[in-house]
Amino acid sequence: MSTRINQPEINIGVDTGKYQLDIYIRPLGIFFSVSNDEEGIKEDLCEIKKHSPQRIIIIIIIIEATGRLEHAFIVAW
Repeated sequence: MSTRINQPEINIGVDTGKYQLDIYIRPLGIFFSVSNDEEGIKEDLCEIKKHSPQRIIIIIIIIEATGRLEHAFIVAW
């Protein structure tokens, strides 16, 4: 019997700006911001990976496309 259906789906939204990334992890209610540079992206990925998927959890990341400001984050994944 699969328990996947009973597990909450974790969604991560990333609002990209020239100098800052705003991250929201739903349904956990976690919100934080990091700088939109290599150091900030590393910090962001470490925090997101704390909630990494197990076999029964799905993670979906949605990122706003903002004139290529999102590229460094996408490449880091």
